[in-house]
Amino acid sequence: MVFPKELRPGDRVAIVSPASVIDPELVTGAVATLGAMGFDPVVYPHSLGRHGSFSGSREERLEDLRRAFQDERVRAIICSRGGYGTVHLVEALADLDLAKDPKWVVGFSDISALHALLASKGVVSVHGSMAKQLALGPKDEINQQLYRILRGEKPSYQWASHEYNHPGEALGTLRGGNLAVLGGLIGTPYDDLLGDSILFIEDIAEPIYKVERILYGLRLAGVLPLLRGLVVGQFTEYRPSLDYEAMEDMVRDMVEDYGYPVAFNAPIGHVDGNIHVLHGAEARLGVDVQGASLKF
Repeated sequence: MVFPKELRPGDRVAIVSPASVIDPELVTGAVATLGAMGFDPVVYPHSLGRHGSFSGSREERLEDLRRAFQDERVRAIICSRGGYGTVHLVEALADLDLAKDPKWVVGFSDISALHALLASKGVVSVHGSMAKQLALGPKDEINQQLYRILRGEKPSYQWASHEYNHPGEALGTLRGGNLAVLGGLIGTPYDDLLGDSILFIEDIAEPIYKVERILYGLRLAGVLPLLRGLVVGQFTEYRPSLDYEAMEDMVRDMVEDYGYPVAFNAPIGHVDGNIHVLHGAEARLGVDVQGASLKF
């Protein structure tokens, strides 16, 4: 896997909207934060547009992303938000040699499709917050995390223990993201739900049975049993079912037969404090009675 180069003061950062419509004020705030960090933010032409629920037509969104990837001056690409629509662009970007001039790509949720594309090209990317978070300003701790990563620092995180955790230690490539998005890529050239890796998952507003169905598919495909470790992020805005009161209860049952380390309640997903992790990078997951850690 190829790591993009660290950013220097004055480097250009592109802001694009590959999916849903974004509140222009959030982009304005993100621009101010990136500028205060010493970068040169550039909002691409269709980032603030509207085409139905999307920020632009497929062709417009694709044009912005292609230009950002092909512009040698651009050293990082910040996706303004998720929503839905990134999957429209993946196939049309597959011809680009993204490892030749790798750029940091930042985003999460629906942007998981773009991370999967980058991983298929051998490029590390940043699964993390977007314009809404950046608009909180340069002194925000989560934004400081992103700044340190873009400047070349490898992150390290710790979080509290959970009663469903499986203790142990694993070393492997970190892959994953939004489970519903990645579930739609199973069996394609951009399938990112792979065994022999440390998988991290999160989602929003997905019924428990739908998440269970994806995990069962991974179990039957031989992926779930062959993981090196599992990081269970935040599953938000779902309703209890007749079978499970909590999403964590279902995930606990899905992985109870496996001996690899499992860390629940990771601060990854649609929550305040969503940490930035390096998708496609080698990571070390540690789980013990004190809690869990993820180091790059």
